[in-house]
Amino acid sequence: MAGPAFRAAAVRVRVPATSANLGPGFDALGLSLGLYDDVVVRVADSGLNIDIAGEGSETLPRDESHLLVRSLRTAFDLLGGQPRGLEIVCANRIPHGRGLGS
Repeated sequence: MAGPAFRAAAVRVRVPATSANLGPGFDALGLSLGLYDDVVVRVADSGLNIDIAGEGSETLPRDESHLLVRSLRTAFDLLGGQPRGLEIVCANRIPHGRGLGS
């Protein structure tokens, strides 16, 4: 049985910064902020190419250890296979480690 056929069309995702801790008694509320990370993922013929601009561009990994790559690999496993390659472009505007991702 052949694995799934992956299309090369790009998938674009815009992720908003959030604040879920608005003070005592408000932990059940969340607030979406006007700050976003943009991610584009497409299936490639081979390899792994990660382009990162903005926040974390100097320190984030550009290999299989990147959180997004690990998440994508898990999703592809659940779909029944892995693509030959991936191209990922991240435009990071949300500061890391400042509580805006919860």
